[in-house]
Amino acid sequence: MAAQNKLFQRLIWLVDTIYSAGRITREEIDRRWRYSSYNDRPGSDYGERNFFRHRDTILELFGIEIEVNRTTREYSINMLDDVQGDHVRSWLVDTFAINNMVNLAGDLKSRIIFEPIPAGSRYLSSIVSAMKEEHQLLVTYQRFDGEPHSFLLAPYCIKVFKRRWYLVGKPDDHPEETDPRVYALDRVRSLTVSDTPYKFPRKFNASEFFEGQFGVDRRNTHVEQVRVRVDANTANYLRTLPIHSSQIEFHREADHSIFLYEIAPTYDFIQELRKHGSHLEVLEPQWLRDDFAADHQKALEMYGKFV
Repeated sequence: MAAQNKLFQRLIWLVDTIYSAGRITREEIDRRWRYSSYNDRPGSDYGERNFFRHRDTILELFGIEIEVNRTTREYSINMLDDVQGDHVRSWLVDTFAINNMVNLAGDLKSRIIFEPIPAGSRYLSSIVSAMKEEHQLLVTYQRFDGEPHSFLLAPYCIKVFKRRWYLVGKPDDHPEETDPRVYALDRVRSLTVSDTPYKFPRKFNASEFFEGQFGVDRRNTHVEQVRVRVDANTANYLRTLPIHSSQIEFHREADHSIFLYEIAPTYDFIQELRKHGSHLEVLEPQWLRDDFAADHQKALEMYGKFV
C-alpha cells in the first residue's frame, strides 16, 4: 500500500507539473523533481525510464495523454481544451493540482481548509469495478423513513451533488420499472460486487439522463422556462457561479437582474432558489410564483407570532 501511495503521488506531481507549465522540457522536469517534496532521494532526477512508464500509466488510468513536440522537445497535456471540457478528466487534473499544492504547503497545511469528502465515497471503488466488469451489486439500502432492505442492482453511473455521491442503476426488486433509479450512497448500509452479470444498455447516456435537471431529483422531468428577478448582489453571485447550464441573464439594471432557466423545476432546484430568500423573486411559471408566495406568507405568519 505504501508503494502504491508513493506511485500515485508521483503521478500527481507529474500531471500537475506539466499541466501548470503548459509546455515543459524533460530537463526542466528533472530540475523541478530534484527539489520536490515527493522525491525521497533529494537531488536525484526523475529518470527517463520512470518518466515514460508513468506517462503510459497516466494515459491508461486517467485518459490523460502527455505528448511531446518533436521540434521543441517540450511536453504538454494533449488537447488541453478537451481535458478542461471533460468533467471527469478536469476533476482529476484539479484534484492532482490541489493535492500537490497541499503537500508543497508543508507547515501551512493547517491554514488550508477543505470541505469534507462527499458521503459514501468509500463505495466508489467497488461501484467502478462492477461497472467495468458488468457485474451487479448486492446493496443493502435504508431510506430515511424505512427499514434496511437488500437487492441486486445493475449500476449505470455515479454522480456527486452537494457533497453526496449518488448511484444510478436498475434494481431487481422493481422489474416492472423501465427507468433506472437514483440511490444516495450515504444511505447504503453495505455494498459488494456480486457474481451476477448484467447487460449494460448501450443507449443509456448519463448526461442525457440528467439533462434539464438540477441535482438528482427526477420526480419532475418536465422542462419549462423559469424566470427570476434578483438584486444586484445576488446577480453577481449567479454570474460567477451559475445555478444551471441553461442560465441566461435576460435583463440587467443597476439594482437588479432577470435570469432565465430552461429546466425541470424539481425539489432540488426549488430549494436552490429558496436559499436566496427575499433577494430572489420568482416571476414565472405562475404555479411556482404562487408556491413561493405561500411559503413567504407562512413564514410571515410564523414570525408574526413573536413580533
